[in-house]
Amino acid sequence: MESPYQEPCPTPEQRKRRHNFYLRNGFRDTNVYRSYGGITMTVMMMGPGTFTLQDWNDNTSVLKKFWWPENLEERND
Repeated sequence: MESPYQEPCPTPEQRKRRHNFYLRNGFRDTNVYRSYGGITMTVMMMGPGTFTLQDWNDNTSVLKKFWWPENLEERND
């Protein structure tokens, strides 16, 4: 989700409400952040355990070939 901690941001109150909504409904903030196009995102999770930036990198490395058009050749292999 869009991080409620990013400063400045155009919608800080909306982000804080959304963050609190997820927390009330069993999600946890992992303190893992990624920025895309000037927007800082925070990774939320449910359940036990931890989630690290390495976990993010491991998971997304598999998906990148489907997400970004510059990797189109890899999809056709």
